Amino acid sequence: MKTNVKNLLVLVCRINGSTVDAVCVNASILIGAKMADQVKTDVELLKRDMELLAGLAEKFDIAIDRLSEVSQSVDKMLAIHENRLLFQERQAEVIHNRISDFKKDVMDEVKSLRSENQRQHAEVNDRLARLERWRWFVVGVAAAIGFIFAQMPVFTKLFN
Repeated sequence: MKTNVKNLLVLVCRINGSTVDAVCVNASILIGAKMADQVKTDVELLKRDMELLAGLAEKFDIAIDRLSEVSQSVDKMLAIHENRLLFQERQAEVIHNRISDFKKDVMDEVKSLRSENQRQHAEVNDRLARLERWRWFVVGVAAAIGFIFAQMPVFTKLFN
């Protein structure tokens, strides 16, 4: 078997962010003919794999950019919703205060209506009591006059 000294390309890969750099380094080694072909094939496969990795790295960068944009938009949406919630809480507090004030006003009005109603009821009751006294007075006077006429014979002859 014959051995040759050939220059072998050694592939060194470095990934920086979204770029993949390949650096070829010359190395002299003592190898056989079949080994040299195998090494060349392996180097070509490594180059192809590096190109695929570079494509994947680029896709990852695009995905990371998109995710950061989505994150920023979600942050904005959260801030907007938080402001809306604070506004709604303030509105709910204002509405609650208005309802409480309205309730106090209504209760005061109900109390004033109740006192007015009681006053009017007392006036009507007094008036009714005076009318009843007048009625009984009139009934009593009529009964007394009827009794007096019944006791007097002159009046009985006049009416008979």
